[in-house]
Amino acid sequence: MPKKASKAEAIKRLKEIWHCDRVVSFEDAINDIPMFEISDECYAVANAAPELKAYATGEVVSNDEDGVAKWLLAFGGIFGV
Repeated sequence: MPKKASKAEAIKRLKEIWHCDRVVSFEDAINDIPMFEISDECYAVANAAPELKAYATGEVVSNDEDGVAKWLLAFGGIFGV
């Protein structure tokens, strides 16, 4: 895969195209660290890799408990979601 083909690079490009002021990311694996590093807020799910949690703004409940969906229902309106 090309080096530029990553979630972090995609976020950078989408921020340019859409003129986004803020990016909130949710993930679970260590390969998502570069994306967390460029996000304004980043949340690891409870079952995420400990290495990723070290970069997270916060933690949401696990994937099995619909953690991202619950966060979006609670806070999505703040961000116009």
